[in-house]
Amino acid sequence: MAPTLLLTRPREASLRFLKDLSARRGAAPAAVLSPVLEIRLLRPRLVRRYATLILTSRNGLAGGAFGARRAFCVGDGTAEMAGRAGLEALSADGDVEALIRLIRETAADGPLLHLRGAHAAGDLVARLRAAGLDADEAVAYDQAALPLTRAATDLLAGSEPVLLPLFSPRSAALVAAQAEIRAPLHLVAMSANVAEAWGRPAEQVTVAPRPTAEDMLAAVAAGLAG
Repeated sequence: MAPTLLLTRPREASLRFLKDLSARRGAAPAAVLSPVLEIRLLRPRLVRRYATLILTSRNGLAGGAFGARRAFCVGDGTAEMAGRAGLEALSADGDVEALIRLIRETAADGPLLHLRGAHAAGDLVARLRAAGLDADEAVAYDQAALPLTRAATDLLAGSEPVLLPLFSPRSAALVAAQAEIRAPLHLVAMSANVAEAWGRPAEQVTVAPRPTAEDMLAAVAAGLAG
């Protein structure tokens, strides 16, 4: 029996992932959407003008480009959005480590501004400053926690197989803290850190080879195919 897909990303991201997955497979999977995070945009007050943005999420740009001309983006989807906003967009095609390498290896017009969420792992700006770059950060959006829906808790407590992709340590911890799990569970984690944050047993755990949307799509499609 094919597993039911449980998507817990913010609603817009979950719908986008489901659309891309359906196009890859040629058919939509059985899916339950239960976002455990809600994106709430903020409008940070800036005291400087910034030539270059650093974007680790599409949400960072949703509040505007603040007059910047260029953007260093963690992945292709974010770079595509930055390009549509009129920015010269460079994609790291990977994780934060790849993004830091790209910034350091590219002639970056300063100062740089990292538009991040209220909850962020690591300290990207501190590492760039330690490398001698003029970088600041501003909180451009919040990620408010949401409870799992009744449909999601029933699914996880049932007897049918469930495929659960998780994209961040915080979302992994939020789902793990709320759910009573009896269903045969296949966890697909975007990184080893995400899998570690889950911290609960699962019948099968797959970690994406790279922390990219493309690798997550491939891993989830393979999990649905059995």
